[in-house]
Amino acid sequence: MSLSHAILGLLTYRPMSGYGLKKIFDKSISHVWAASLSQIYRELSALEKKRYVKSTIKKQEDRPDKKIYNITEDGKNAFQEWLKDFSGTFSSTKRDEFMLKIFFGSKLEKEQLITEFNQFILQKKEYLKSLKEIEKNFGRYRHEFTVDIPEKEEIFWNFTIKRGIMNLETAIKWAEGCIVELEKIKD
Repeated sequence: MSLSHAILGLLTYRPMSGYGLKKIFDKSISHVWAASLSQIYRELSALEKKRYVKSTIKKQEDRPDKKIYNITEDGKNAFQEWLKDFSGTFSSTKRDEFMLKIFFGSKLEKEQLITEFNQFILQKKEYLKSLKEIEKNFGRYRHEFTVDIPEKEEIFWNFTIKRGIMNLETAIKWAEGCIVELEKIKD
């Protein structure tokens, strides 16, 4: 998946500003594909050059004018083509620095490894908490988009959040098990 396709997908719901896209990103798909506001604006510019989106300026009296982005027919077609092409890529790129360090963990002190595993668990628990909050509020977020998003969309959004939650719960159990194993090792 790419950021451009995530943006095009969100724009199929309604026209939005870059800031509006960022708000929706944070409340809906950031657990699948994270993006900063600057990345979103950079990608919107590239999409506009490809004629996948078109922008209009919305005048505002009490604030600076803002650009509103609409997906074009070419953008809808590109999004649909991407959406239909799974090409057997069901996992993300494998680059996990933490796991690489664990692989070579025998070169570290046991206490340092336990500390790192505890940090890993803490971080995953925080992320798990945020995903559960998103899951709890999906219905409300759907209505906050101020567009008529069909209720069935929530089912598909929940598919992604449930996988994220399950992955995090499994990672936490794995790390806790690793700590138990490390504690059994005699120095």
